[in-house]
Amino acid sequence: MEFKKSRFLHFVRSSRLFRILTDLIHKITGPLSKLLNDIESNYNDHSAIKMTLIGLFRLRIAICLSVVLVMICAACFFVMQNDSEASAQMSLNYEESAKGLNPNSTRFNTYELKSPEVVEKMLYYCGIDPETVDMDNLINSISISPTNSKGFSPDNYYIATSYKVSIKKPADIKEANADDLLAFLCKAYTDIFYSRYADNRSILDFDVEEFDDKEFLLVADLLELKAQQQSKYLNTRVKQSKTFTDGSSDDTFKSLAEAVEDFRNYDIESYRSYVLQTGIAHNKAHYTGVLDYLNLTNKIKYDKDIASYTVRYDGISLYNEAMISIVMIPTIDREKQNYYMSKTKTGMDYMASQADNFLATAQETAKKIETNSDILAKIQAGKNSDAAVKKAYKMIDDMQIKFSEMSRRIESIDKAYVKYKTKDYVTFQMKGMSLMQKIRPDLLIMLAFVLVVGAFGALWIRFKYFAGGGKR
Repeated sequence: MEFKKSRFLHFVRSSRLFRILTDLIHKITGPLSKLLNDIESNYNDHSAIKMTLIGLFRLRIAICLSVVLVMICAACFFVMQNDSEASAQMSLNYEESAKGLNPNSTRFNTYELKSPEVVEKMLYYCGIDPETVDMDNLINSISISPTNSKGFSPDNYYIATSYKVSIKKPADIKEANADDLLAFLCKAYTDIFYSRYADNRSILDFDVEEFDDKEFLLVADLLELKAQQQSKYLNTRVKQSKTFTDGSSDDTFKSLAEAVEDFRNYDIESYRSYVLQTGIAHNKAHYTGVLDYLNLTNKIKYDKDIASYTVRYDGISLYNEAMISIVMIPTIDREKQNYYMSKTKTGMDYMASQADNFLATAQETAKKIETNSDILAKIQAGKNSDAAVKKAYKMIDDMQIKFSEMSRRIESIDKAYVKYKTKDYVTFQMKGMSLMQKIRPDLLIMLAFVLVVGAFGALWIRFKYFAGGGKR
């Protein structure tokens, strides 16, 4: 019973609302119909176009008010739409960009700007959890296009270095507006671009934990190798800037290069000397076997180089000294059109150079054999006492801590220097829109014209086809 009563009340309310809307439409269209009927009665002998023009004149105030009201609503819609969209111009300002490359000569890809990695970093900058956002929809809301129309022309082979980047704010993002999203998108891409393509700093990446289980002497060799690489890298930076600092410390490339050299000359060498002095090794049999094999291969190489040197030296000694010297041959200078005597080397000179190279290589191999033999003797004579092994591990731990801290300082100043040096590699210019640009006056004028034309067309159809006494 209650259910039927509620449905009845709902029906009564709906009927009343329908009658009110019907009465309102009649009140609005009633005067309009009366006006059109009066025009039809008074000007029945005129053409439909003339009566249409008369109707437009009579309804000029109503039409103007309607057009203004529609334009205001459209302007509000355009403003809301433009507030949900932002754009910026991205410029590539380095030499390799004209070849379609990154600064490190890898292939440049514009669509990396809308990659999941960049978009996720943008959301973190905005303070938005990526798990709460439809990533595919957000990525699709980002568009990239060359600012020059020749960017994809197969005829001109033009490589664009300037792009328009736009983003439309998805409906599921409430925490930031379109301008914030675009600004943080540019920042996220810039950070990734500099860290990945501005300079190759892979030489600075080194996991000090990776040699924990290696032989004691091999630890020294690995640290020495990495320290040499760092030293070369820092010396290159010193040539570029001796006094640059990252602002957080007094470190410079020069001071860090000196710290690396101290680490090599004191810490590593002290550790190496201690290991050789005590003769400790994780697996003496295996390590001595490796050293024996190295000496065997080095001895073969040494004998081969000495034999090559002896053959060339004996061949040279068979000739007179005068035959070995340089030879003067007549030569013409085509630019000055004159002759001169040019010096050239003989075959004996090349043979002598080869002999010197073989001798130098043999001497280096002999030093390696001598070093390995000395290590072999000390390892075989040494004993793995607990105290010696414990101290060696303590020295390794100390070197790990010192090397890690030194690497952190190098990476910190190097990142700051790369950012300083390449700050103009990629630039973004935000394109803010004024209120006049947001309301799109060109579209509003077109809309007003369409409304007036529509009113004219509606009146013409009324008088042409629906007039009681009008012309058919």
